[in-house]
Amino acid sequence: MTDTVPPIPAWLAHLPTTGGLVVPWVTPRTQDGRYLLGAVRGDRIARALRERLCGVCGRPLEDRMVLLMRLSDLPRQATVEPALHPQCAAYTTAACPMVAGRVSHHRTTPMRLDATMAASADASARAGAPAEPWFAVWLSTYRLTVVHGELAASYAEIRPLRIRPITWQLPDIFS
Repeated sequence: MTDTVPPIPAWLAHLPTTGGLVVPWVTPRTQDGRYLLGAVRGDRIARALRERLCGVCGRPLEDRMVLLMRLSDLPRQATVEPALHPQCAAYTTAACPMVAGRVSHHRTTPMRLDATMAASADASARAGAPAEPWFAVWLSTYRLTVVHGELAASYAEIRPLRIRPITWQLPDIFS
C-alpha cells in the first residue's frame, strides 16, 4: 500500500508539518529538530487527558470528541490516546498510515526516545505485531482512569454517541 498525503485543513495550519503531514501537538521533537511521528510526549498526553485538550491540535475540546481506539481497547472502554476534535480525527484517519490501515504491522525497531518522550506500555509487545483494526468512538465527554499504569480516557458508564469502524474488515471468506 502507498502512503497518501491528504490536504492540511485550515484548522490545523498553526501546527508544524513534516513530509507534508501535520505534526500532532503530542508528538515529540528530537534535539536535532526531527519530529518522531508515532511517538508521544508523555507530559502532553497527560495534560491533554486532564485538561480535555485535543491530542492533534492542542486546543480545548468542546461538546463532541472522538477517541481513536484499537480493537483491543474496546472491551475495557478506555484508551491512553487523548480525545480529538471531530475534524482532527477525520484528518488523522486520512493521514496516519496506522489508523488508516495502510500499515500491516507495527515497526520492529524501537524509536530512540529521550526523557520527555514516552513509549506506550505495550510498545515492546507490539514490535513487529500485526496492526489492529481501529475504531472512532464519538463522545460528549469522558472520564479519567488508569490502564496498565497509564492515565487514560474512558467511556465506561458513558453512552457513546456512535462507534464507527475505521479499518475493520471482514475476513476474506466473506468477500
